[in-house]
Amino acid sequence: MNDASRFDRGTESHMFRLPGGESVIVRAISPQDADRLQAYMRNLSASTRRNRFLGAISELAQTELERLTHMNRPGELALIAFARMGGEVSMVAEAIQVIAPQSQRCEIALSVTDAWQRKGLGTLLVRNMECRARALGARYLIGEVLRTNDAMKGLARKAGFAIQGPFTDARLVEIVKDLSIPQTGLPCEQQFMLPQSIAA
Repeated sequence: MNDASRFDRGTESHMFRLPGGESVIVRAISPQDADRLQAYMRNLSASTRRNRFLGAISELAQTELERLTHMNRPGELALIAFARMGGEVSMVAEAIQVIAPQSQRCEIALSVTDAWQRKGLGTLLVRNMECRARALGARYLIGEVLRTNDAMKGLARKAGFAIQGPFTDARLVEIVKDLSIPQTGLPCEQQFMLPQSIAA
């Protein structure tokens, strides 16, 4: 069984514990998640939405909502994360990655709801996407980030990304990680191919 097929198990629902002890559930998105994804986006602060979509929006356009909830073709995936908030299980983060056909570049983007930022959830999602990209044979992990988004730039540096500029758009920088450099820390299988699963 090759790396990519073994890593397909990671698209199931899995529970992870963040550094502060909080538990989160991460799974692949499905078309049935459209309403909860839209509600999640509407509940983000204006600055968090701007950082995620590189501009001012109040909600997802129907075409974008359709695209994100149907990211199930080879080389692309959307993940969503859930946690208990105020006695209910709520969506607290989302992340996407796309590898174009015949490309070695895996493009990523993510957001974390304001109350769950700075808890290590963004780092967890980036590591998850890095492991998937490695399994699929990508050479580079790449994201476009607003120059003013200091939190994402800080997360990227800690995760081993380089920050490159100038960009074609003066508002942006590009975060880049060369995946040909050997991975440090726990192997991907130990991080994300966990035996326990839980539905959300």
